[in-house]
Amino acid sequence: MQRHFIFSAIMLMVGLQTHSQILPTETLPQILPQITDPVQRAAAQAQQRVLQQHKLTQQLAEKAALPDPLTVLPQTLEVLNQSGEVRWREVEVEHGFRAIEREWLLLVSISEWQQLIARWPQVPALVQSEDHLEALGLRLVNIKVPAELDSATALDHKLKTELTTLAGRNHVYQPQLALSNEQSTSANDRAAMCNIPVTLGMVDTAIALGHPALQQQSGQLTIAQHNFLPADMAQSYGHGTAIAGVLAGQHNNSPLLPQLHLYSAGAFYPSNLYQQSATLSHIVKALNWLASEQVTVINMSLTGPDNPVLAAVVRQLAAQQIILVAAAGNGGPAAAPLFPAAYADVLAVTAVDQQLQLYRWANQGDYIDFAAPGVKVSALRAGGDVAAQSGTSIATPVVSAAIACLRAQQPTITLAQIRQRLIAQARDLGGQGKDPQFGYGLIAAPLKTELK
Repeated sequence: MQRHFIFSAIMLMVGLQTHSQILPTETLPQILPQITDPVQRAAAQAQQRVLQQHKLTQQLAEKAALPDPLTVLPQTLEVLNQSGEVRWREVEVEHGFRAIEREWLLLVSISEWQQLIARWPQVPALVQSEDHLEALGLRLVNIKVPAELDSATALDHKLKTELTTLAGRNHVYQPQLALSNEQSTSANDRAAMCNIPVTLGMVDTAIALGHPALQQQSGQLTIAQHNFLPADMAQSYGHGTAIAGVLAGQHNNSPLLPQLHLYSAGAFYPSNLYQQSATLSHIVKALNWLASEQVTVINMSLTGPDNPVLAAVVRQLAAQQIILVAAAGNGGPAAAPLFPAAYADVLAVTAVDQQLQLYRWANQGDYIDFAAPGVKVSALRAGGDVAAQSGTSIATPVVSAAIACLRAQQPTITLAQIRQRLIAQARDLGGQGKDPQFGYGLIAAPLKTELK
């Protein structure tokens, strides 16, 4: 093609010179470099661009082939304590969820535990830990079974009692938050949800209490924090700090809850450099502590699988009129329901952006109750700074704040009554009425539904 172009150019010039005599009359060797040099330079530049594009494509393909440390964990992950020793192993189990290797939880009464020992005399030797959950009126027993009993079917056959309805794996649960590459929007520059003293609990990572936006002051923000990890385990701080910042951080125009007494139950440990995880046993102990502190609204910006033990604890808390508010999940529109959000006694929260569009990775389903701002939200980081973050995790405390305000106005209000108040408060999005994307609609500050 290059030769054809040069030949055509030469013939054109010769023809023009012959017929019109308007071109210079230099000899051909003097004219030819003026034509060929630009062509050769253009060809070299085009070739360089092709090579660069090929290299970029190859790099992207290589990067895509690597596992994403934010979402992918190995089938078996050794969790180390601060001395570098293996504390437990996370393994992949049924339906792609994760659990602590061969650990099962039994939620029983004292009499049921005694009956189980009588039926299975070897079970005390399997016990890893045993906790009396005073606020729940139950006993949590953590056992590590041999490999041949490490399935629901095998354990059910071994127990041979109705206790199997309260036996489940020691599953692992994750927060539902992701850093955003874009700058934060004004979606969280919101007014206060209410301006009265409120109490709220959260099961999350620990909170970085030294963050400048979370300075405690009597009459404004106070935080009671308790850690449920073993003493030799490192704590995580990132996710809980972000959630606390949404509730009470001084980095926006106004915190959602200017007069907040926050109970923080730390249950998460670092699975790796990127992810934080919590075992069900630590979550249950955290919930029991919050119930014992008379906390009646609990934020749970975490998700995981359905589990008989978790379901039983949720029912027990609901019977005490303790309200759980949970993240719907960041699994995407085709993902299966995640828990605890999908339990009937829990309020499930999804996330929307500033244009009230659904967060693209949000779970969808009939269990979604409400939506709240949760895309590119300016959130606190444990290191002391602020960054844009997205996810159903960051939306959940908005709804928790609204419920805490309602509870502060009327402590005896029930879950059913709160749901109706929030429906009246919500801005309908998507299809008319409740839908699988937005639930009943958007909850945002300030709280408009006043109780009479």
